[in-house]
Amino acid sequence: MVTVKQLQDVNFSSQCSPFSLQGIKIPLYRFGSNSILDDGCAGRISCVLEGEEEESVLDSIVLAQWEDRMWKGLFRYDVTASEIKFVGGRKKFIAQFNEGWSRDFMPRMGKNTSFCQEDLFKFSWMERQEELLFSVASGEKSNAELVLSAAVPDCALLIVINASPVEYGHVFLVPHGSKIIHQFLDKRSLELVLHVAVEINNCSFRLFYGYSPSAPRMYFQACYLQIPLPVELMRFDTIFGAGKEGMRISSVADYPIKTLVLESNHFKTMMEVLAEICSCLQEKLIPYNLLISDHGKRIFLFFQLQTSTNSILSAWECGGYFLFKSRSEFDQATEEALLKQLSTVSLDDKGFQAVKLLCCSVASKFAS
Repeated sequence: MVTVKQLQDVNFSSQCSPFSLQGIKIPLYRFGSNSILDDGCAGRISCVLEGEEEESVLDSIVLAQWEDRMWKGLFRYDVTASEIKFVGGRKKFIAQFNEGWSRDFMPRMGKNTSFCQEDLFKFSWMERQEELLFSVASGEKSNAELVLSAAVPDCALLIVINASPVEYGHVFLVPHGSKIIHQFLDKRSLELVLHVAVEINNCSFRLFYGYSPSAPRMYFQACYLQIPLPVELMRFDTIFGAGKEGMRISSVADYPIKTLVLESNHFKTMMEVLAEICSCLQEKLIPYNLLISDHGKRIFLFFQLQTSTNSILSAWECGGYFLFKSRSEFDQATEEALLKQLSTVSLDDKGFQAVKLLCCSVASKFAS
């Protein structure tokens, strides 16, 4: 079985440009063919560390590789030293003071704008090749496996550090493959991402995604949050339920941005319903954000207005986690101001009603 020490000793192997995937060999984590997503068995991890049966190998890889890059100085600042507080009020919004954080420090596209092909895709948003940690893909063996040095396969997820992290363990999850359309969240990519959420098996791990018609490419983000986001503590009103063990869709009550929650222990059904909902939203050019939590069993959908400005909020902001670069703004942050920030970008009541009907219609097709 692979040890953390072996992970830290892995060296990159490349015979080409430092920003091309061609010739690069990195750690590869392959999911087992006995997929957790098939039987809905929450918490069954197919690959664990020796002597530590509750800790998944995938979780250890992410943390070991991320911390290795932290010690090598690849981050712009030490995010673990950032000051964090609860903003006074009923919602318990979370505020972080971080002078080094930049919203602009995000992935950018290369010349290719339609397909992510290995000979065209360049890491134009990576300063150093070591920012690429490892890749994740489906496997043919019954159990999950870790290959210490392998070429990046087609239809994989690239796990890359965010050099301007929001929280501990902050990484990008970038779909890579010859048939992936950059701008749209497809079922195959969603299945890989949801599988990551399940197999990480860490209650602190959360995944984020944001769609906007003007977004240049599709990618997820993830980090470890030790405390629940404010939206996770709100009251939910069920609007669709397909039996005790089936899919449930709820509306988040008394929250400033219109939000739905999808819950199910059957991950394959959850994935299929969510993929179709996202496809419908993209066809209608409705901006939305995803927050995946609770080992992949709970997914929040935040709905925003389509505007001509660049005012689309991130998924963690929608969830109630805000970053401030200015000390004075951090000290003076109020619940009233943050409520206004969220409600200003929120989809209106009429649009939300239409979205609820759409989501329930999609879910009813998959109800057993």
